[in-house]
Parts: sequence; C-alpha cells; structure tokens
Amino acid sequence: MKLDRTIGTSVLLLVTFALCRGSAYSLTTVAFTAMSSGTVAFLRFAIGAIALLAWAAFSIQGVGWLARDWKPILVFALIGNSIPFGLMTLGQETVPSGLASVMMALTPMFSALVAHVCLPDEKLTSRAVVGLAIGFAGVFAIVYARGKINLNAGMLYGLGALTLAAICIAVNIVSVRFFRPTNELGTATFSLVVAAITLAPFINFSDFARPVPMEVVYACVALGTVSTALGWLSLLALSKRANAAFSSTVNYLIPIVGMAIGAIFLNEDIYWTDGVALALIIGGTTLVKSGPARPATSRKAAEEPAA
Repeated sequence: MKLDRTIGTSVLLLVTFALCRGSAYSLTTVAFTAMSSGTVAFLRFAIGAIALLAWAAFSIQGVGWLARDWKPILVFALIGNSIPFGLMTLGQETVPSGLASVMMALTPMFSALVAHVCLPDEKLTSRAVVGLAIGFAGVFAIVYARGKINLNAGMLYGLGALTLAAICIAVNIVSVRFFRPTNELGTATFSLVVAAITLAPFINFSDFARPVPMEVVYACVALGTVSTALGWLSLLALSKRANAAFSSTVNYLIPIVGMAIGAIFLNEDIYWTDGVALALIIGGTTLVKSGPARPATSRKAAEEPAA
C-alpha cells in the first residue's frame, strides 16, 4: 500500500511538472499581446523568485550553504535560466506555442551530444547515433511542413532561438555533474533571483506606458508562480521520490501538454507533421537513452529532466 502511494505521488508530481512547464508556452503567447519579450522574461523570473523566496523562508535554515553553492547558483542562473528562457521567449515572438514546445523536446538529444563531448563515460553508441538522426529528422519534418505554409525569416529566427535554448538547457543538465548543489531548493531560489537581475536590462518600460490588460497580468503572474516556482518545487519533490529514468519521461509530456493547450485555448493550428516530428523526436531520444548500462551517476545526469 505504501508503495502504491509512493508511485501515485510520483505520477502526480510528474503530471504537475508537465502541466507547469507545458502551459508556459501558451501563457507567454498571451503575455506577448501587450508586452515585449524582454519584459515577459524578466517578470517570469522576478515573480518566480519572489514566490520561491517566500517558500524558502519557511524551509531553509541558515545561509552557510551559500558559500558552497555560489558556483551552481551562477551556472544555473545563466545557462539554465536567463539565457535559455530568454531565447525561448524571443523565439515565441514568431513561433506558435505548440510548435515551440515540440522544438524544446530536442533538449534530451542535445544533452546526449554535450555529454559525449564533455564526459568520458558518456560516449554515444551506434544506436544512439541512429537515435539522434531520427530525432533531428523530426525537426526537418517541422521545417518541411512550415515551409509550404508559413516558413519565413521570422519563423526561422524563432526556430533558431529555440534550438539555442535547447542547447543551453542541455549544457546545464550536463553541468550538474560538475556543479551539484548541496542545497537544491536554496540554489533554485537564488538562481532565479540572479536570472531576474541579469534580465532586468532588457525590460521595455514603454510596455507600461498604457494600462496592461488583466489577462496579460494574470498570464505573467501564472508564468512566475505556476510555470516557474511551482514547476521547480514539483521537480525537486519528484527527484526525491522517483528515479531519474522515470523523471525524464516528463520531457515527452511537456510538448504534448504545450501543443494541446495551444490548440484548445489559443486556437493554434496543429499540422500532421507536428505529430510526426514529436514521434520522431521521442523515438530518437528513446534510442539515445537505451545504450549499454552506465554508472549510476552517469545515468542520473544524462536522464535529468529539462528544468
């Protein structure tokens, strides 16, 4: 009975995290109706940081851990938060939310490539190379379909920004091997604070020259509190209750949630090639991860869900 409750809790946390991160794409699209990308990115992390600071105030005792975790805080703030999510926000200026979520499903594949280059015990097998080829074929399926419909310079710019964002998050996943924090909640909280500070120069104050529609205010608050703060809390709780392989399945759920929310609430078009692309990316990622057994520490880093 206790095992069933543990599994049920893990599944609930997995779905919660997928909903938090998958909804971010549609919320960003709503925020764009009255705000620029720089402002949206800053507000997301500023509100998220405030929410996590409030939570951490009751959960963290002392600040001595800061002397040990300042390096992870800086790395996660820049490579794991402000740069990739800033790029994602830029990309969504021209890319629909559903398609953006599919592009970010490439993150586990890029993490395998980065691990191959940086980690001696994470070399790609021939099966993994085939998986990478299949996954990247999914991206070409997207480009092929959009090329016949609405692929233009703006769309290419957006897809490029999303690809760079996926690469940044992949680098961040691998960096955990070198910068593992001793206080995960504290590091997550202060990394959001630092990320918000680095994004502050990109605020467009003209966005506030006229009244901001309430739906945009709600979208920004939800981006910070739900997509970011609650997303982090659910991810940290999940990592303590489930193994890395189970947690990494969220990388398959997030694009599905993102596409579904965009289609249902924003009336975004979904092309058949989007589904094909997602299937190819998921299939390719499965092959990449199905290589020979590796040390436990290697598997944990390689299978870390994209935060």
